[in-house]
Amino acid sequence: MRQFGPLRAIGMSIFSADLYRDVGRNWNGVGLLYLTVLLAICWVPTAIRLHVGLHRFAVERVPRMLADLPEITIKDGVMQANPPGRHVWRDEYPRPGREAGAFIIDDSIDEVPSDLAPGTIMLTRREFGGARRNSAERRVFQLSAVGDVHVTRERARGWLTALQFWVPPLAYIGALIGSLIVRFVQACVYGVVAQALARGQQVMLDFAAALRVVSVAMTPWIVLRTLIWFLPTEPMWYIRWPFAIAMTLAYMWFAVSALAAEPEHEARSVGA
Repeated sequence: MRQFGPLRAIGMSIFSADLYRDVGRNWNGVGLLYLTVLLAICWVPTAIRLHVGLHRFAVERVPRMLADLPEITIKDGVMQANPPGRHVWRDEYPRPGREAGAFIIDDSIDEVPSDLAPGTIMLTRREFGGARRNSAERRVFQLSAVGDVHVTRERARGWLTALQFWVPPLAYIGALIGSLIVRFVQACVYGVVAQALARGQQVMLDFAAALRVVSVAMTPWIVLRTLIWFLPTEPMWYIRWPFAIAMTLAYMWFAVSALAAEPEHEARSVGA
């Protein structure tokens, strides 16, 4: 009979051998529901932080940005600004170690320059594009594909202020679905490894049970990864990934050892 639910399992995954025995023997399915609950909880702080950041943006920065915003008209693929000329906005709060990005409107040129500075977004008479911070890649779109657009300060204010309400929910749903797919694929790979570890300890672990156990064994790293997002800086991927793999493998070994520590007649086979 099942002893622990998903919410208790999140905290107990760090230390409880009884939890891993319960997951392997008494839980049903392949751990997908558990991963969904875990990731749904872990993405909530990020969505809240995004909402708070966009609210601060709407209150503090939007009025200053719009004070210099020209009236923009795009018709037949050609942009005109009123007043005309070059208008530049720079990021007032760049992340530590990064050069401030910029947004430029310039109706005196037709094309986005090839030497556009990294982190810069630009709107010209006929093109809209930007340069990525971490590479030489530029992405440029023709305004002829946009259609007719008319932007005033009032419309821009309404749109920018509304970001705090619709961006966080959409970002939350997208992040949840994307991370669930990634984590489940990882669980499938780890599941094969877990079966090999189980055979080494004379435990027959079928694939569904292995996926359940692995899903819980991944929990400590997923929670830690969520906390790392809130640090001013985070370790590079070549540090994070090996640590994540080592941490998950350690908990998989802990889980298999917990199953192997059961009485011999119970530990021989663990199935769905």
